[in-house]
Amino acid sequence: MKKVTCLLLCVLLLLMTASQTLASVNQASLSAETLLGNLAQAKKTERTIGGVTATAFGVGTGIFVSSLSSNGKLTENDVKALKTIGYFGAGVLVGSGIIALAMPSEAENHYRDVKIIEDPLARENAAYSSLVFCAEKAKRERLINGAVSAAAALYFLFSEPNYYYETNYYTYNGLLFAAGAGASFLVKSVEEKMLDQYHQGRGFSENAGQYFPNLKLSWSPNGRVTAAYSYQF
Repeated sequence: MKKVTCLLLCVLLLLMTASQTLASVNQASLSAETLLGNLAQAKKTERTIGGVTATAFGVGTGIFVSSLSSNGKLTENDVKALKTIGYFGAGVLVGSGIIALAMPSEAENHYRDVKIIEDPLARENAAYSSLVFCAEKAKRERLINGAVSAAAALYFLFSEPNYYYETNYYTYNGLLFAAGAGASFLVKSVEEKMLDQYHQGRGFSENAGQYFPNLKLSWSPNGRVTAAYSYQF
């Protein structure tokens, strides 16, 4: 009878926690310090790839521009102008690539500062504060980029081009900017996703600002299943 009662109680708790339980049963609850470290590593990989790509493109552009010479289609003045613009663009690409490789991201700086904190609780609180700061800044930048892209999309879609070709490139530009605006508004940044993962691992509702009912199942060394139900209000 006790086993049946316990089973019914577990089923009732599962029904009460519904989607929150199903979303969190198989998700490991990672600490803020761990998630901040993952974020720092992701941003480091991102800037490394971007820096190497920009540097390679810059070097390639410089090599290509240096090979230009006057011919039937290009005069000496044309080649000189193209080389000036090309070398300038190559220098900008190489410079931005080197800066990206040399300067750590904000998430990396936060994680470096957090790691030197000796007290575990203070370190975890500092890591969470860093996650919140990075997520809010990334969200703000994402929304600003989305607004700028939306404004550019409206301009290209509803304004008349000041040149006349067979193809109206304003329409293509407007669609590209519209797609960029949609991506900015709808796709969360990696910083926001890390903070969401932290909240979800603890049953926290960011929208409601409250904790969800939470049911955690665990296996004891003797083979028994332990269920812990918590609710905060």
